[in-house]
Amino acid sequence: MKKINKKKLIYYIIIFILLIYILVIDSSSFYRKYKMKKKLNELKINIENLETENQRLREENKKLEKDAKTWEKKARELGMQKQGEEIFLFKDEEELKSK
Repeated sequence: MKKINKKKLIYYIIIFILLIYILVIDSSSFYRKYKMKKKLNELKINIENLETENQRLREENKKLEKDAKTWEKKARELGMQKQGEEIFLFKDEEELKSK
């Protein structure tokens, strides 16, 4: 009777090890497929965000090419000035206190 129990135990252990190998360790395991699918979805979302940003930048470039006022506004946002202009910078009280 004990031989049968030992044989069953060995079979169960072998089956358990094979299941673990198939589910987790194998290169085409369910766990790796899950991780790859999750990574793929993250990359797709990232691509969509980048495409949206690219479209926004293309539209901004078109505006800058066509409209001088938009171009000047963007240049001023970047800290540029016209020749002969003086720029006055005002600091908030919070900025002065933090220094």
